[in-house]
Amino acid sequence: MDINQTVAKSLFADCRCDKCGDLVPFENNAVLVDMEINGVDIGHLFAQGRHLMPVYEDGVMICPGSPSRAQYIKGQPRDTRGSYPYRLEDEAEWREAYARVLLKYGAESGNA
Repeated sequence: MDINQTVAKSLFADCRCDKCGDLVPFENNAVLVDMEINGVDIGHLFAQGRHLMPVYEDGVMICPGSPSRAQYIKGQPRDTRGSYPYRLEDEAEWREAYARVLLKYGAESGNA
């Protein structure tokens, strides 16, 4: 287990989304993807979880997730809010980081 996993497991087990208040499973936590890209920094130690992908219940979106980050994941729409425009040069990095999160945490979430 690497340092990111150790920090993640201690900080983000049973964490709640700062947008909707629901539990955030490891494999859908935008902060963990950011940690894969940037490593652990002081900001991560105080960060709340946030869904990466939108969350739906009975076909209704209950949380938009993080559109600015999710736009880099295959099959997700581009963020149209304008604050964080899509940058092609970031796509591979975000997709690879998300794939690593799925490999590390996907089967062991337990808080989904």
